[in-house]
Amino acid sequence: MPRPAGAKTPHNARATPSPFAAERTQAAPPRNGKQTYRHTDQSNLSIDQVDSLRRQSNLSTLSLSPRRPSLARSSSTATTTRAPRRGTPLAYATGNGAGGDRTEDDSGFLGQSVDEAAPWTMVDRLRNWRNDAMTQHLYDSAKFWGGKVLGITGNADDVFWLAQIHFLTHQFAQAERILTTPRPPSSASTSTAPPVRLTDMSLACRYLAAQCQVRLGKWEEALEMVGRRGALGMEMGDGKSDGGIKLTASAAHLRGLIHLHMKATDLAKEAFMEALSRDVKCFESFEMLVGGEMMSSEEEWDFIQGLPFHAQTDDDAEFVRMMYTVRLKKISHNNDMAIARQRLADEYGLGEDPDVLCSRADELHSAMRYAECFKITSHILSHHPSHRLTLPLHLSCMHHLPNLRSKLFLVAHEMVDHEPDDAISWYAVGLWYFAGKRWEESRRFFGKSVLIDPRFGPAWLAYAHSFAYEGEHDQAITAYSTAQRHLPGSHLPLLFIGMQHLGLANVGLAEEYLEAAKEICGDDPLVLNELGVVALHNQQFDRAAQLFRETLGVARHVQSSPAAWTSTHLNLGHAYRKLKQWDKAHASFRRVIELDPRSAAAYSALGIVEHQRGNMQDSIARYHEALALAPGDPTTCDLLRLALDDVATQVSSQRLPFPGLPPRTLQSIDAQVAALEEEVLAGRELPAERDGEGEGEGEGELSRVREEEEGEEGESEVMRSGAVSRSEDGIEVSMEEEEEEEDEDGGSEGETMDMTGE
Repeated sequence: MPRPAGAKTPHNARATPSPFAAERTQAAPPRNGKQTYRHTDQSNLSIDQVDSLRRQSNLSTLSLSPRRPSLARSSSTATTTRAPRRGTPLAYATGNGAGGDRTEDDSGFLGQSVDEAAPWTMVDRLRNWRNDAMTQHLYDSAKFWGGKVLGITGNADDVFWLAQIHFLTHQFAQAERILTTPRPPSSASTSTAPPVRLTDMSLACRYLAAQCQVRLGKWEEALEMVGRRGALGMEMGDGKSDGGIKLTASAAHLRGLIHLHMKATDLAKEAFMEALSRDVKCFESFEMLVGGEMMSSEEEWDFIQGLPFHAQTDDDAEFVRMMYTVRLKKISHNNDMAIARQRLADEYGLGEDPDVLCSRADELHSAMRYAECFKITSHILSHHPSHRLTLPLHLSCMHHLPNLRSKLFLVAHEMVDHEPDDAISWYAVGLWYFAGKRWEESRRFFGKSVLIDPRFGPAWLAYAHSFAYEGEHDQAITAYSTAQRHLPGSHLPLLFIGMQHLGLANVGLAEEYLEAAKEICGDDPLVLNELGVVALHNQQFDRAAQLFRETLGVARHVQSSPAAWTSTHLNLGHAYRKLKQWDKAHASFRRVIELDPRSAAAYSALGIVEHQRGNMQDSIARYHEALALAPGDPTTCDLLRLALDDVATQVSSQRLPFPGLPPRTLQSIDAQVAALEEEVLAGRELPAERDGEGEGEGEGELSRVREEEEGEEGESEVMRSGAVSRSEDGIEVSMEEEEEEEDEDGGSEGETMDMTGE
């Protein structure tokens, strides 16, 4: 673009941060006497353009900062550079293509060597106004003065910053048009070189144009702009003295986002790993890999610990490494993470940093110590109310602790009021309905949460749980499978799919999914417990007992809550019972009762062990205790019936004494019963009748007197209670007279009850 007459030469112009940070010429150097321009095809660049882009690979994107360090000399022969004046951006680079020496500061940016005493020009002032307006969010002012300075200079750097202002105001189409419109390579009006696009000359312009295309939904064009799998062929630089985030790292991260939108998860993961390898300070890529569950536990640990921290950030390498370490999965390497947290607190004073505290809270949540986790998350949110890493843990703790569910309702209501477009807000609402076992309502809000953020893992798992708790196994498996596609590095969806297949008695499929979950995270005690259950179903009792012992060992290693593993102790007891190791089984069931005194299953299992040992009375007592906790349980009722049948069988076969009789009574009971039966069959008098004949005359006289008295008074009946009389032989007799109506015959004979005690 030609400059107006009278405009000052740009040699002394104070250039703003330039997207053309590498050494640049007005056009690509001629090859064989011919210049090559391929500005019509985004993916086909000339060799010179690719070389120019490659030279920019170690540079950071151009930032605006209130702190502006002075530029240093690039060599002893460089001329003195002017210290940046107030309101100018961080780095300098000439963008006018005119003469003048160029220096490179420690951060890799190029500054124009100008005379220290050179006066400010009108262009300098216009750029200063534009930059101040942009940093103070006066975007209309920034666009107005930026357009004027571009009209005066025609400078490519001014084109870039004008496009940046349009991007910040969401005018993406206008910004893309500014960057992709072919322009003369020089601002000189006499230049005869063909026009070129800024995206073919500057990696920063290329990256910004791709960002605009992503916002406009031009995914294929944006992918061509940033390159497929690093198609620009840029090597990874050592990253020293780059002063910021490398442009190539940012471009690789954007490529990963594009692949992720196009459902190419493997390519997205590769791009994010490339971005983090190019620049370890690219936290967005770290968050996508770790926070998005794109890597398994061991893969995540090995990759992060193997990053070139010292090569890229020599002085701050340990700090960056520890900050990333505390964000990794907490099931394994918990000792290393504890050391990292302690060092960050002692050496850097970050003991109250929300990310450091959240690392400890996440570790407690993984160990199912919800009360302690809630205490830490409450402390974090009291100082940082919108800390997104803490909010899901905080909500989950309120769901697991029954006394906090009313508070969960208030928190969810407040979050929806303040952040109605946030996935976590609707996740909180779904959790409250889930805590009340209102599965359908909770599922509706979990679904809304995943629609807002398809990569929000807790909402996906809760959505699938709502089907599982409702008994809809097939739909739950489908939902868990969808969660697995969005969270390829998480083992939890595979674990829960295996559990659903166990519920459907598909033991083979359950074992396959659980083994896949173990490959991703072999240190999760939940996976080991479910594999032990599969071994029980397959009647592999030795392997089941071993897996249950490993589960409890891992749970102790991660300092998990003992009460959370009562089911594992119960399963271990059943494995020992199947192996007929009664003492170990008895100890395991007793441990369950210690952890959960209201476990009906443990009392019932103890009854089985006592039954097998032959302690029938203890067995029946345990069954009754189980029924007291779970009345009407059909399994326990059947077991109690079997125990009672065995007791009856043993009593009839003299294996047990009859309750209430001393043992000496039963020594010859069978012979006595047999003799009694023979006498009855032979018509002989019973021993009791023979004993009655030998009684004294006193009783006979007493009977005769009573008959005479009763005959005189009418029909009466002598009962056991009433007056007391004494017989002749001194035996007291207690009687009660009760009147009775006379029958039609006018009377009845008296009846005397023998109360002598014979």
